[in-house]
Amino acid sequence: MRVRVKLMGVLKDKSPEGDRLDLPDGSTVEQALQALEIAVPSVHAISINGTFERDFARILEAEDELAILAPVG
Repeated sequence: MRVRVKLMGVLKDKSPEGDRLDLPDGSTVEQALQALEIAVPSVHAISINGTFERDFARILEAEDELAILAPVG
């Protein structure tokens, strides 16, 4: 499946080509972070389809938009 990815702040340089990430069906937010080589502690907040999410075990669906925000400071 393919998800859309928006990386913010210092994470922006890890954006996949075309801002799209191919993952196996049933992948979680945490697995998406692993594929992007982003450590969970370096994530301040995530949103899926415009709704903030706290559960890194949430399963993503095809064409979800995953936005990842780095800590600011």
